[in-house]
Amino acid sequence: MVLSRMALGGRIAFWLYLLLLVWADGTVFNWADPDLWHRLALGEYLSRTGHFPLGDTFSYLADYRVIPDHEWGSAVIFYAVYRAVGSAGFGTAMVGLKLVTLAVTITLVVWAGLRRHRPSAPLAAFYAVVLFALLPSFLSTLRCMVFTHIFFALWLYWYECERTGRRIPGWAYALTMLLWANLHGGFVIGLMWLALVAVIEYLQKGPWAVWAWRLLACALVTLVNPFGWELWRVTLRALTAPREGFAEWGMVPWFDESFPGYKIVLVVTLVALVYLGLRRRDRDIDYRSIALIDFFLLLSLLSARHTTLFALTAGALLPGALPASPRPTRIRTPLRRLAYMALCSACLIVPFYSALIILPGDGLRLAYSDDSAPVEAANFLKLAGVRGNLLTPFNLGSYAMWVLRGRMRVSMDGRYDLVYKPETFARVDAFYQARPEGQSLLTDPKPDAILVPENAPIYPQLRKNPAWTEAFHGTTNAVFLPR
Repeated sequence: MVLSRMALGGRIAFWLYLLLLVWADGTVFNWADPDLWHRLALGEYLSRTGHFPLGDTFSYLADYRVIPDHEWGSAVIFYAVYRAVGSAGFGTAMVGLKLVTLAVTITLVVWAGLRRHRPSAPLAAFYAVVLFALLPSFLSTLRCMVFTHIFFALWLYWYECERTGRRIPGWAYALTMLLWANLHGGFVIGLMWLALVAVIEYLQKGPWAVWAWRLLACALVTLVNPFGWELWRVTLRALTAPREGFAEWGMVPWFDESFPGYKIVLVVTLVALVYLGLRRRDRDIDYRSIALIDFFLLLSLLSARHTTLFALTAGALLPGALPASPRPTRIRTPLRRLAYMALCSACLIVPFYSALIILPGDGLRLAYSDDSAPVEAANFLKLAGVRGNLLTPFNLGSYAMWVLRGRMRVSMDGRYDLVYKPETFARVDAFYQARPEGQSLLTDPKPDAILVPENAPIYPQLRKNPAWTEAFHGTTNAVFLPR
């Protein structure tokens, strides 16, 4: 009875520890994600009209009129939240939704890791680092890709369930894929996962046909969407679009402070793999888990966007590939026992102390960054009753599109590969960088207003341009109107 109470107390402490870290990590920064605003604009349009807008509804430089929006389901959810709580409570609701999605994601990963182990101090420390590595996808509020994280974490948990004796029906994969394909283009990751598992099972002489049939069923289910085959066309276009200048799509910079959680998880994983290689004669090697971890490790080396997917995979599968952490009482010498206890305590205390330092962070307040949410400038244009075309840079366009919907169309917003060709993005960027190839945007087509960050190279040139006058200057952004 005493031992069972101690085990229950340990589990409660384990989960409370992770819950505190979720709260701290999920509220340290609550920047309003730039993409949130064009998701809201789409959700509002769908709610009001009942059909999808044409490309030029929100943008006067749109290259595609018919847009198979692979994130339309996320737009419906975000706008439903907005309608339910109103503009006053929207920020708090979105931060709360971020906390819930982060908590669900890490819980599924931990459940996967605990299929073969009991909660312990080393595992708690490991999942603290995994949680830290997930932050790039959960710093802002709220990205559509969090749904990919939830579904992928769920599939990782199901995978471990099946490998430990619990059968998951094939229809469960098909049902989640139906939702996944209508919420975020990351559903391709799910199909890639099924294909990879099928190949590994075939090489390991396992039930590969089961996974192949699941892959086929899930691929067919993706066609159950408002756009049919067009969803695949636009998704493939997004996957192959050039993304120069987008840091999250580039490789992880190794010699600065960015992505610290990912780098720690990477080191822990590499150390664990070396340990398994050295001890391969003492225990069976779980080659399936190692192959899956290695694949997503390589994927993360190619693009910073995939670092969180690697963290999820390592968090779910790495504990099962390793032996259980020893109890201090089983370590023979007192000196080694003391060193082990000190190391475990340090690994627990450092994340705990860090969480206490950063609390309350932004709390439940939604923060508006001047480089993505030009609140003052958009309000000026709205109150001034300006209508027509608004020339905007990439990062500011989505917020302006949301606030000025029905009044003004923007030149460029965050729907990068969905609405615009790379040449259009380059042309708008060239204008704000004051390069000659972008200056035709002042006349072809001529905008009715220009939204300009004051640190943009084009700003001083516009102030000298006799055809334009600076009608508004806010904290970091200005608005120019024709004379």
